[in-house]
Amino acid sequence: MIKPKKLNAVGIVVRDLERSLAWYKAKFGFEHLFDVSNGVVIGSNGVELWVAQAKHPDTARNIDHNEDICIRLLGFEVSTADLAKVRSEFPEDDDIVDIDHAKYKSCIIEDPDGHAIELFVNK
Repeated sequence: MIKPKKLNAVGIVVRDLERSLAWYKAKFGFEHLFDVSNGVVIGSNGVELWVAQAKHPDTARNIDHNEDICIRLLGFEVSTADLAKVRSEFPEDDDIVDIDHAKYKSCIIEDPDGHAIELFVNK
């Protein structure tokens, strides 16, 4: 058995690489770390995300989380203060979901391509 110690980069595919890089920088302060095949690894504070350009962005379809094998959710732990300001930081997202789990409180937002991102605080 192999025992992972940390989740490193998660990869997502986007329609417009430059738009996504700008969004992740503006919203989370993610910086360009290094180039990889068909994309860029960005991140901050030990959190890394591989963002790849869709081969055919004009015809790329949104994933159906109920039908497709895909990454359904990215989870980023944030401070209580940051969780409290999610709505003001993401005014363009009119479908923010607030969740109060037994273990944590969270908000789910979406990036420009509809990838769900859960911002959470442990209780």
